Amino acid sequence: MIDNPTTANHSPVQDRPGQLDIADSLRTAGVAPQRMMNLEHGKTLAQWQNREGEVRYERPRHHALSIYIDKGQQAQRMVNGKAVSRGFPGAVCLFPAGSRSIWQIGGQFEFFHFYFNDVDVARCASQTWDSDPDKIQLNERYHREDPILAQAGKLLVLSDWQAPGQAMAMAMDHLAQWLLLQVVSRHASVAKAPPAVTGQLSHQYRRLLQEQIHAELDQPLTLSEMAGWVNLSPYHFARLFRATFGCAPYQYVQEQRLIRARDHLRQSTTKITAIALACGFNDASQFSRAFKARFGMTPSQCRSGAHSSKSR
Repeated sequence: MIDNPTTANHSPVQDRPGQLDIADSLRTAGVAPQRMMNLEHGKTLAQWQNREGEVRYERPRHHALSIYIDKGQQAQRMVNGKAVSRGFPGAVCLFPAGSRSIWQIGGQFEFFHFYFNDVDVARCASQTWDSDPDKIQLNERYHREDPILAQAGKLLVLSDWQAPGQAMAMAMDHLAQWLLLQVVSRHASVAKAPPAVTGQLSHQYRRLLQEQIHAELDQPLTLSEMAGWVNLSPYHFARLFRATFGCAPYQYVQEQRLIRARDHLRQSTTKITAIALACGFNDASQFSRAFKARFGMTPSQCRSGAHSSKSR
């Protein structure tokens, strides 16, 4: 009963034996993946739909955060043959690597999974708090209320994982970094609030970022990569960037790509597909959708209008 899931990616979703053990357990139980997205450093987002039956998670080699989208009352965690907890819309579960759990499903419901590993947790702890990552241990969580993570689940439902080009990829990376931060800050053995971030980027860093982004608009750009340019953690970088530029990093990059593309359309006869690729879009159709959403016209219409103005 496995459908071909919608795949939005930096790279194609593939079966990776031993790497996504929980996903393998769900597939074995006949659970249908709706869509999956591979993110930076091997993190993965997945949307699933389960109908009925039993699912066993047997000591996965990675961590998993689960957020119920709707319903969920049909999902029960079983211990010694008895139900010990029941789901609900927005319920949150956290499965640390090595944990074991058995689930009985009595009706259809949908949920998101976010897969990550010890390296991700260690990186988050050391970059955000300068903490010893060995002291960070994730706690098992089953059917917990967490309004902040529940809201993230609603955002994921509305997100178009097939949206044009690298902008959505960067936005989803940003969301994944945020999810990881929420897990480590509130569901670990040493819970810590994220440090306050105030002020803005220096003039020097602002100019460096503008120059570097413009130089690499044709390349895939990630939040971590840009944060590294100014020696900041992704958490601090994202907040200082927004305070400095008035928008998220992925929004700024997308805007600069579209402005560059518009200039090329007006000033050259280069093929639209070539312009799309040169400005960091995956293909002409993705570029056309993004361009029309931003400027209210297709790339062809923009070029025709520019040529008409010159001929007058």
